Amino acid sequence: MNRWSLRGSLLVGMLAVTAAVLLVAGASAVLALRGYLLARTDDQLDVAARFAQQRIGQLDAPSARGGLQAVIAPSDYLVEVRRADGSLTRLGGLQSVPARPLLDEAPAAPADGRLTAATNVGAGRYRAVVGRTVDGATVLVALPMDPVRQTVRQLVLTELGVAAAMLLLLAAGGRLLVARSLRPLDRITATATAIAGGELDRRVPPGPPARTEVGRLTHAVNGMLARIEAALAVRAASEDRMRRFVADASHELRTPLTSIRGYLQLLRQGIIGDAERPAVLRRVDDEARRMGTLVDDLLYLARLDAEPALRHGPFDLTPVLRDSVSDLLVVQPGRPVRLDVPPACRVLGDEDAVRQLMANLLANARRHTPADVPVTVRLRTVDGRAEVEVRDRGPGMPPGLADRAFDRFSRGDDARGAGGSGLGLAIVAEIVAAHGGTVGLTSAPGDGTAVRFTIPLADA
Repeated sequence: MNRWSLRGSLLVGMLAVTAAVLLVAGASAVLALRGYLLARTDDQLDVAARFAQQRIGQLDAPSARGGLQAVIAPSDYLVEVRRADGSLTRLGGLQSVPARPLLDEAPAAPADGRLTAATNVGAGRYRAVVGRTVDGATVLVALPMDPVRQTVRQLVLTELGVAAAMLLLLAAGGRLLVARSLRPLDRITATATAIAGGELDRRVPPGPPARTEVGRLTHAVNGMLARIEAALAVRAASEDRMRRFVADASHELRTPLTSIRGYLQLLRQGIIGDAERPAVLRRVDDEARRMGTLVDDLLYLARLDAEPALRHGPFDLTPVLRDSVSDLLVVQPGRPVRLDVPPACRVLGDEDAVRQLMANLLANARRHTPADVPVTVRLRTVDGRAEVEVRDRGPGMPPGLADRAFDRFSRGDDARGAGGSGLGLAIVAEIVAAHGGTVGLTSAPGDGTAVRFTIPLADA
């Protein structure tokens, strides 16, 4: 399990990568410098060894020996000459000369007078080349390795100091940079904590641009939170509708059930005579029908609440209105009805739902007006919408009732006796809303009632 925080992981990773880069760069610089110093030392040894080969014959003369010693003395060169008879001569400007001759461990000199490749001798403290003179003497010229080692060591110490300073500065600056970069994540965490505490409307404040990783994360989190809030709102609305449905159903079904139960008890107890029995049974049947109508309307409203998106498609509204008027005339043949519609009017919506809508409007007019009151159904187009008006010349509604006509179970006392459920206009309002239309009602006592609704045209 990773115990590092994101900040710590990013900072440690940044420092580790930087340290690795500095290590590689420093090692490369050290190796390059060491190689350069060794190459320069080898060149110096080669020149000095050839000079010694040329002058080796003069070593027997005291004056020449002193002159060669004077040339070598100011420098760090060490020269060893071993003649064919085994005698050894050592010259050099070093203050401390190794006790053991370096020729004892140096590689053998080629017989053709060439110099050997430079090698480390004296436990690595010297670098030397060996050659042979024409008279068979072996010459070794060496330089100490201490200057090379000291130069390389100084470079290593300098690089370590610079690297340490760079890493300290990077750690301080990187900590600030990482903290600034991860600040939006802190805001996301705070928002998530607040939402977990019940603040469902909280959102992550806008931060970096959307093209950045954190910006895209912020946008995605806010989108997810919006969808979650919308889903919870839909769920809450559904639960509220269900509670309202149960409350409305229990309230409205109580009256017909009470009536039916009362009549049945009277029949069971024999209180109602044979002459009254047909009327009582007819009354029970009326209450049962009313209860069935109420249940059907409640279920229809529940379906509209649960699935408000109807099957939208183009259809001709004119024949729908004609059929609705024909249905009214079948029930009330003597009802004067005027139909004012164009030959055709194509709209966008659910034809079955619109037929239900018209059936409810005309049923309201039939129930709440005398049979000889005229009813007018008019269709026209206004601003890309079809407007339908259903008007009657009946007694109208009181102002208080007209204002809440589209509320569920909103009805006058006479409507109960007419067998209405109080849901007809509520269903009309729900269907029109599902079509994206508008609905309105105007009514006045003695001046009749007019209901207008609009739905979009198919070619709008």
